[in-house]
Amino acid sequence: MTSPYPPYPQDESGGYGQPPYPPQEGWIPSQRSYLQGGPVGFGEAISQGFQHTTTFKGRASRSAYWWFFLFVFIMGVIGAIIGKAVHVTAIQYFVSGFFALASISLAVRRLHDSGKSGYWYFLVLIPFVGAIALIVVYCLPGTPGPNKYDIQA
Repeated sequence: MTSPYPPYPQDESGGYGQPPYPPQEGWIPSQRSYLQGGPVGFGEAISQGFQHTTTFKGRASRSAYWWFFLFVFIMGVIGAIIGKAVHVTAIQYFVSGFFALASISLAVRRLHDSGKSGYWYFLVLIPFVGAIALIVVYCLPGTPGPNKYDIQA
């Protein structure tokens, strides 16, 4: 049985009606390294996040940021459960402190991927509005191609 309607036209753009972005200066997304904002999986996001705990230069992809965020959230919940079970709240504080520096450096690199300065992280000091603004920026796609925060591999 055939349809009386013509097929839906296929769009060759970058998806969701966006214009396609040709690779710029050798920037093919799948060939970028971790600090150049290349996509990563769950395990690689965790290992690279800890390897670059004190690296505030470069870029971090959305996948690198959100996979690491998920890991830190899960570890925080586990730390809270263990802390409550043994009646030692210091465990939860230790877990949070352990992940703090890695999370901050990753957040700064995520801001760099969006073309923003790391100083934007200080928006977190503004109650509610600052945190919401940062979450929005963390969810936005990074700038296509090179930007001023790139490091050479």
